Amino acid sequence: MTGNATAIEDDAGPLTSLWARWKPRLAGLFPAAEPSKTPRARVVAGYSAAFLAAVAYLLLIPAGRTRLNHLWAEDGARFLLDARTKSFGANLVSPYEGYLHMVPRLASEVIGLFPLSWAAVGIAVTAAMLRAVVALFVFASSGGLVRSRVARFALAALVVVAPAGNSESLGNLANFHWFALYGAFWLLWWRPAKRWQSVVVAIALFLAVTTSAVGLLLAPIAVARFALAGRRQALITAGFWAGTVVQLVALLLAQRDPYFAEPIDVFGVATGALMRVPLVAFSNSEDVARIYSLFGYWPAVLTLLFALALAAVAIRWSGTPRRVLVVAAIAYGALFIALDLGRNWHTGLYVDRPGVVIDGQRYSSAPVLFLLTVVVIGLDQIPKAAWRRIGAVAVAAVLLTGIVRQLPKSAYPLTGTPWDQSVADAKLQCAQGKPTARVVEDPAGWFLTLPCDDVN
Repeated sequence: MTGNATAIEDDAGPLTSLWARWKPRLAGLFPAAEPSKTPRARVVAGYSAAFLAAVAYLLLIPAGRTRLNHLWAEDGARFLLDARTKSFGANLVSPYEGYLHMVPRLASEVIGLFPLSWAAVGIAVTAAMLRAVVALFVFASSGGLVRSRVARFALAALVVVAPAGNSESLGNLANFHWFALYGAFWLLWWRPAKRWQSVVVAIALFLAVTTSAVGLLLAPIAVARFALAGRRQALITAGFWAGTVVQLVALLLAQRDPYFAEPIDVFGVATGALMRVPLVAFSNSEDVARIYSLFGYWPAVLTLLFALALAAVAIRWSGTPRRVLVVAAIAYGALFIALDLGRNWHTGLYVDRPGVVIDGQRYSSAPVLFLLTVVVIGLDQIPKAAWRRIGAVAVAAVLLTGIVRQLPKSAYPLTGTPWDQSVADAKLQCAQGKPTARVVEDPAGWFLTLPCDDVN
């Protein structure tokens, strides 16, 4: 029997043997969360309260309130327009900027069923709800890798309150893909204990990958998931790969016309990434201009070194799964900011321009969340409880200062023509006998042209 087993193993291909050796190690990267002892009613109440609080925060902060009567860029001129003028199927499979945007298009289909005057409120509320759902996903899916509920709550809360997400990316569907990307990252680490959870996660991953083209770069984690046994885990992995295939087909068939044709400046990308991620993570995009004018690059360098020091703490005192998670978060944060800046490079992205990081502020949204993930896990892994508490309080105070300072002076409050006025103006155009009407939105120069039958 021993000889036969040896012969069979020898006959196996090198890849099969390699997979057999690595499969247990890869499966160990996805620890299951400890069973919850909290009564189900309290869990449901807690998730519901957190969801409502997150939505309320995003809608009621000063910049958030302006979204309730203004429409932003692609939300109207692309997604809402297509939802109201194309068939359902044609709308969903229509690429924009070279890739699919499944979630914004699905949301716009629902919003398009209501009167045009409701669109601004509908999009603002939907965008807030989607981000709240991502935050809940982060809390639920981090249970296996992050045992502290306080740390998990911090990770989830940052999806909602981190200043990087509450300027250009606030209250619109066009920039939801940054949060979908971060949510997909966490969902791929999850090992749900129940079938319905696996179904929800599989659907969420499919939607995330068909909304964010760079979500395809999460494929290494999805490959590692093949090591997990069981249909529930296979279903989640299948959801990601199904979305990947659909998005890849769109990427291969669609054409993207770049906004800018300027050559990439590697030094400009590097310094832009330095200012847009570590410094924005610990302050906000709006304050970076003042900090840069006073101190140059040094605050950004010091905050990056601080974050890397916490990463070293996590790697030193964590088990293998958390070490891999921390390294992956650092790598993806760096990769995504480099891709975002390089793919869209133009002279306005240089840090010595007015506003420093305000042009293209949206590029900070996802990379900042990845960096803050490292910070939260690093703080949670500090071995001495006293130092852990001191560090957590200090970092929380700095982050809270950045949040509070941003609230009254967001760089992206929408101050153009209110949506109800835009719709009233469009109806006036139709009353004058025109077959179509132009409906203006934010920022200046953006509009959508609709048939008067639709406007009325």
